[in-house]
Amino acid sequence: MIICDSSSLILLAKISRLEIAHSLFGTILIPRAVYDEAVVRGKEERYTDAFLIDKQVGGLVMVRELDKAHMEKAESLKAVIGRGEAEAIALCAQEKQKILLTDDLESVRIAELHGIKCRTTLGVLYEALKKGLLQLKDYESALKDFSRNAWVSAEVVAEFWQVGQRLKGDKR
Repeated sequence: MIICDSSSLILLAKISRLEIAHSLFGTILIPRAVYDEAVVRGKEERYTDAFLIDKQVGGLVMVRELDKAHMEKAESLKAVIGRGEAEAIALCAQEKQKILLTDDLESVRIAELHGIKCRTTLGVLYEALKKGLLQLKDYESALKDFSRNAWVSAEVVAEFWQVGQRLKGDKR
């Protein structure tokens, strides 16, 4: 199981790789705030990824409500990060889950202060390549899709590209 915030969930849906995260970690668990951000508001705006995520709810993706104590924890975190990220970190605490999938740097910092390790979408793609869940050409295609949909520097994507090529012995 892995707990996921809105940005990573949306990015995985946009690049058609939700199943990769599921293959690596099992159930993708999200708090209500992430569902509201990624699906409810996304469908209101007619975003394709929102409909893709909604189709996976109850399967690859499960929505979990926070109990009162952990909702209070999320409320305190909302002073420095968004609602979805705050609830995702609180859900990690509630579920005693030590891995959070997020691409938000401030959320990473806060999660790590709470003893939670973080994975990024690019890290998930690389791990899938290492474990043979993605072939090099599919990994490169996913990186291209990611770079078109994410606010990330070209240098970061290029680094993941090069690391993937070295891993698979591609001398391009």
